Amino acid sequence: MDKKDLFTLEDNIVNFIFDAIFTKNLQPGTKLSESVLAKELNTSRDVVRKAFSKLQTMGILSYKKNQGFNVVWISEENAKDIFTTRKIIEAGIVEIVTKRHSKENLDLSSILENIDTEEYLKLSNRNGEYVKSSCDFHLNLAALSENEFLINALKPLIPLSILAALIYEDENTEFSSYDEHRVLIETIQSNNVTNAKNVMSEHLDHCLNVLDFDLDTINKKNKFLFA
Repeated sequence: MDKKDLFTLEDNIVNFIFDAIFTKNLQPGTKLSESVLAKELNTSRDVVRKAFSKLQTMGILSYKKNQGFNVVWISEENAKDIFTTRKIIEAGIVEIVTKRHSKENLDLSSILENIDTEEYLKLSNRNGEYVKSSCDFHLNLAALSENEFLINALKPLIPLSILAALIYEDENTEFSSYDEHRVLIETIQSNNVTNAKNVMSEHLDHCLNVLDFDLDTINKKNKFLFA
């Protein structure tokens, strides 16, 4: 097996973990088993370990000697820092995409389809798929910027945001991201960079504000993946 194949396998595992977080199947604090995941994905423990190391570098996993890898626990301060950082990165993304649309009449049809899918999944109460679709919106919008530095900076922050929501989200709060996503795209289509950046900033503020940092019923129990 050459290095290219090895990197592909590692990236597949990284994306597998991301998807498990996006669909709320992987909880904060979960202990990950290299051997169980290697068997589940029909690969070697060495490949899984390298993928876990990548995720540790991204801040998604933590590692302790003799204890192994765990999905990180997000503190209140961490959560606020994540969204502050996202506001900076995604403002840059929105600026680039809006300017590209102004010059090139950028095709946003796939993003609009993404939003329609979000709405359908939300109204169908398919919550795990809805969350993943909402995350995909931000990643797909970033891809339209064609700026690899911004794309790579944003990629780990999306699952970290979901982990924060899994801990602190107030289940009684009704928040439909697709409405705000649709407004954002309409603003981008109007070619107004300042307004588009403001809409994104307000959207991310809203995402943070629906988190309840005073919740008393936070489950801190570690679980094994695929137990």
